Amino acid sequence: MRAILILCCSLFVSVAMAAEPTSGLRPGDEVSAWEPIHVAGPHAGTKTCPVCTYLDAPVLLAFAKDVAAAEKLAKSLEAIAIAHAPGKLKVVLVVDGTEDELRKLAKEASLKSVMLCRPDPERKEKQLKAYKIDAAVSNTILLYQDYIVKQAWTDAAPSDVKKATDKYLPKR
Repeated sequence: MRAILILCCSLFVSVAMAAEPTSGLRPGDEVSAWEPIHVAGPHAGTKTCPVCTYLDAPVLLAFAKDVAAAEKLAKSLEAIAIAHAPGKLKVVLVVDGTEDELRKLAKEASLKSVMLCRPDPERKEKQLKAYKIDAAVSNTILLYQDYIVKQAWTDAAPSDVKKATDKYLPKR
């Protein structure tokens, strides 16, 4: 009887773990340099590497699988960026979409502080693989500082990201 109970518990834990989507680097992982195409924000028109540019600053890096997923995050990420600007938080939203789609999104969401980017088509697969992005999930969001991931979310609601960011980076 005890063996059956242990087997059932093991099976339950295995199923629960298998059901949890895993996309993105995990807390404790190190971020690597990469060069997205910036469509809007302070580096628009460049391929500036956020990791290289902001070094030890806190960065909220969000990957959205498409423009529809990005639309759900954009305004909340802009609010987070503005609220934490005094603490030097940088926010990057990476979307798999065309330049025209991203420009439209930036305008409609009134993005000023968020760096809206798309993967470089020539390096997209390699870049997304380096960050362990699963294209099947709606979004993958990482909060890193000093090159180390501090928090990670998959298919996150914007309110959850805001609460965790506020906890990790109190407003100054």
